[in-house]
Amino acid sequence: MGQLTHHLSIWTAALLSASAAAEGSIPLVKRDHPAVVSAKLHAAPARPIPVLQARDTISALAMKDLGGYNLNVSIGTPPQSVSLLVDAQDTGIYVLYPGADSVECSEERYCAFYGQFDPRNSSSFTSDRESWRESRPEYFAGLDTLTLGDSKVTNVSLGLWAVDGWSSYSSIGIGPANTSFVYQLVDRGLISTPSFSMWRDPVTAREVDVEADPDDTPGGIIFGGINSAKFNGPLHAFSFNDSAPTMTVPVRGVQVHVDPAASFLLSTANSSSILAGTPINATFDETPFDLQTRYVTSYFPRDTAMAIYAALNMTATRRYDGYYPAPEIPCSRSSENHTITFLIGSAAFNIPWTAFLSPVNIPSQGQCSFKIQIPDEDTEYPSPYKGTLGSTILSYLYMAVDYNSMMVGLASVNQNPGDDEILEIGTDAPQLPGAEGDFPETVSAYTPKPTTETVATETSDGWAASLRTAAPGVLPAVAGAVLFGLV
Repeated sequence: MGQLTHHLSIWTAALLSASAAAEGSIPLVKRDHPAVVSAKLHAAPARPIPVLQARDTISALAMKDLGGYNLNVSIGTPPQSVSLLVDAQDTGIYVLYPGADSVECSEERYCAFYGQFDPRNSSSFTSDRESWRESRPEYFAGLDTLTLGDSKVTNVSLGLWAVDGWSSYSSIGIGPANTSFVYQLVDRGLISTPSFSMWRDPVTAREVDVEADPDDTPGGIIFGGINSAKFNGPLHAFSFNDSAPTMTVPVRGVQVHVDPAASFLLSTANSSSILAGTPINATFDETPFDLQTRYVTSYFPRDTAMAIYAALNMTATRRYDGYYPAPEIPCSRSSENHTITFLIGSAAFNIPWTAFLSPVNIPSQGQCSFKIQIPDEDTEYPSPYKGTLGSTILSYLYMAVDYNSMMVGLASVNQNPGDDEILEIGTDAPQLPGAEGDFPETVSAYTPKPTTETVATETSDGWAASLRTAAPGVLPAVAGAVLFGLV
């Protein structure tokens, strides 16, 4: 497939903090059985599924997955298991299906990971396109049942892409539109608000092998709530109401903490200050960056990116078309212990530089690329904002998003979490439990679609509760504070 891929690494990378002058504390909302739907996430393997970015073709650069998350679900009757890329920039659910040529899934490397859904084998699948069985077009839409753990939702809208078509992945959109999966859960009475939070479990302290397949460091996603045991301190929250549906946060620069033991310091002009423990600052006036959950790469203004490169002893050369490719360095340099601090609002988040190193090829041949790049100023690629925070950054953060208030909150992941503490995101503003930020005084809460039946919920502990009422198309489901094993 020679086309540009649209995304292969999700989850989102939201990086933010609240202005200190505007901070306000939010009371925690705890119930014995909060109305949330929880599931485990997992990272895609580097082989045979390389993480690609917008300018990469499928046969080109193969980057290791350091930020993307996938959700295992079942679709149809009987259920067919597929993996879906969690996409906060989209609002639909798209799955691969065999198509007219009935291409073997195992022959397409993305299909081999994501799996495929064959509507011909589902008795509950329906479509307005009457001829789909005969023509099996490259793309068409339909309805079917989606099972998330023990929660089963019927008549879910699906877009079906042929395995050998231009779209090479399957995804589940959780963006801010009433057609996304988050809103469908509200409509069906399974959660109270169109909201979610997600995280990646801490990576164990060890030397990172950037050339090997990443450990499947699992994470979790909670629709309608947060798990306060998974992060440290308050959630730093920012409004993205002015930029919706794009999530943005105010960024004011980075600091680079260089490893004093790095061999290249012998030839670095700043070696004396680095050896004294002084970070290299690359700051600018606070400006909004968009949060890009589709791509691993982050983009910073040219002067800032060049300062990062210089501090870490790497270079980037502009091509004839104005594009700056990612710098390339020997993967062996991953043994150096550098840290990059991202300054967002009044918060600062430390991330090891190895998070941004990815093999140039698979196998790597010893070369790695550095996934902080310079945007194309002429074409406003990859976004009209001055910078982009890619999904790699969020691998080290806990993120919570509420679409009623259009607020996004971030905190550092707790390296030693205790027992789960599930808190429901309520309907009264301010809504993110335990967050600090400049929340709107009033919120127009999303009104669920008309409901007609009651949904019984049950956890693995055996308790049962009635969750308000649910729209047609909800089957008895497990909800509440229980993590579904989907990996």
